Amino acid sequence: MRKSADFINLDGGIADGVQLRWLLASGRIILRHLWLVLVSILWSMGLGAQTLTTPDDIDRDNLGTPPPVTSLPINTLEAIAMRQELQDLIGRVESALITAKNNNENTMVAEAKAFLKQMPSLIAQGKDVQVRSQWEQLRQNLWRAYPTDSLASLPEIRAIWLDRGTIVAAKSAEGLKVIFDRMAAAGVNTVFIEAVNAGYPIYPSSVAPEQNPLTKGWDPLAAAVKLARERKMEIHAWVWVFGAGNRRHNAIVGKDANYPGPILSQYPQWADQNIRGGIFPPENKPFLDPANPQVQDYLLRLYREILTRYDVDGLHLDYIRYPRQSGWHSAGYGESSRSGFKQLTGVDPVQITPNDRSLWWLWTQYRSEQVNQFVARVAQELRPLRPRLVISAAVFPWKPVDRLNRIQQNWETWVAEGQVDWLIPMTYAPETSRFLQEKVQPALNSMGSSPGLFLPGVLIKNVTEGELLDQLQAVRDLPAGGFSLFAAEHLNLKHEELLKHTRSTPEAKILPHRSPFQAAVIRYEFLLKEWEPFLRGDKLWLRGNTLQEMRSKTKSLQSALISLQNNPTDREYQIAITALKEFSQNLPKWLRLESLEHPYRVNTWVNRLTAIERIMQYGERTLIANRKEGIRAAQTDR
Repeated sequence: MRKSADFINLDGGIADGVQLRWLLASGRIILRHLWLVLVSILWSMGLGAQTLTTPDDIDRDNLGTPPPVTSLPINTLEAIAMRQELQDLIGRVESALITAKNNNENTMVAEAKAFLKQMPSLIAQGKDVQVRSQWEQLRQNLWRAYPTDSLASLPEIRAIWLDRGTIVAAKSAEGLKVIFDRMAAAGVNTVFIEAVNAGYPIYPSSVAPEQNPLTKGWDPLAAAVKLARERKMEIHAWVWVFGAGNRRHNAIVGKDANYPGPILSQYPQWADQNIRGGIFPPENKPFLDPANPQVQDYLLRLYREILTRYDVDGLHLDYIRYPRQSGWHSAGYGESSRSGFKQLTGVDPVQITPNDRSLWWLWTQYRSEQVNQFVARVAQELRPLRPRLVISAAVFPWKPVDRLNRIQQNWETWVAEGQVDWLIPMTYAPETSRFLQEKVQPALNSMGSSPGLFLPGVLIKNVTEGELLDQLQAVRDLPAGGFSLFAAEHLNLKHEELLKHTRSTPEAKILPHRSPFQAAVIRYEFLLKEWEPFLRGDKLWLRGNTLQEMRSKTKSLQSALISLQNNPTDREYQIAITALKEFSQNLPKWLRLESLEHPYRVNTWVNRLTAIERIMQYGERTLIANRKEGIRAAQTDR
């Protein structure tokens, strides 16, 4: 049996040079597992990951190159992380099986549960290679255990980013038709088409200096709108906001590497700058100065052109931030930003440093407020053009303090004030555990109870079908309104075969943002179908009065939701939302014993009720509140 003294002396000293090299080499692995454990603890306490830094931010050069994982002993932290990851995967597979009405325990699920019981003993015996090998094989088996139709039926937003490269490669409306056919076959119901990239619109514009040279001779945006309408898909114009150029793109369009893009080439005074006056940040994409009123006016004119010329359903904001900053890399020192801050404080920001804490924080807040102000203008000035316009934003899922300090992006304000309808965090990770713990959950915690819809971004580049299915199931087990795939360029035939099940029923065609109360009823009825065999049998640990109370409350909540769907008034909404909140609060109490054996299952049910609540809140804000405002306006006109 392995003893800790074999590795470290009791006084804390390293036993010998071999162990020292092993500890240094495995340092990054230990740190990552420590991070996962700490995040899990904080989430269970409801604190999120607000005060932690991920191991990715640690200096990797000082950790050395770890040897192959299979050659290392499994330490306690790694064992905890492996166990938690496998338990969560079991929970997701069981969730999918229940949705597919397969309530009998799957053989592969049973094998994984048996392994979890044996795992501590195997590790104690030093069978590390066997444990890792078996653990990985069980993950593969569990991915194969997913029912093929587990993604069917839910009313949800299934979006995809249609990138510039794919549009250019299509070359014509006929070529673009092939892309739309493939996306429709994959169950996509919403397309974010990259209408403005690096300062270039893909369409012939009367506002922008120049159309993208690679799309001249045709209008991809007009073609995309027509193709989307024919397939009953929504089409949203995806625009780079403050990002105004791209060195990598310059070579493609035959420009010099230092070409700042068409906007800054014509209006150099609009450029954001670093503290030394340079306009190319480390990400090699020049930015516009968000504090410049002329910049904001130009962008709003461009977006008005899109919304009035093309029948798009939404406006999708990207690069809605300042350039990334870290260490000596600075940003925000454009002419307007500097003069505005100096007028406000009497201090030129080039004269302050992070050591001047109060002034530096004020400088950070000032820049963040310039972005906030523009988002508010987008909502206030563009929504009247299209009452059903959806405004969404692609945002970073970093913790708030990091976003404020590094990119001045405070998206919590946008969703809390209803300026943005959909929040789409760029939660790209090839592994489900990282996807959830380091990306999705922190963003979800930061969103809180804001009335927008939450759509995690799902990376499909170099992702296997099993991992993709696992991530999509994870999204469905969270209080999300759907997902967005990044990007069309990486959509392959295997992905299409997997995703086609999402469009297989009439319920799947319901869009939660267009028919929120109908979507709420359908989602709740799916929950009732999942609960039915448990409520009528002995699979839930419910007895007597508790069972009767839960049965009664499920029926009364269903009745309230149907009444709201049939008569969407403020009164019916208040009745339904009150009943839903009461039910959500009671469910963990009713299922307290069940959660001891199946914690993931019970937590998923609570999350799905929360998703229904968010869809209802969205409906209250966009349908009921807007109708009340219209009535008040009509009465005022009289």
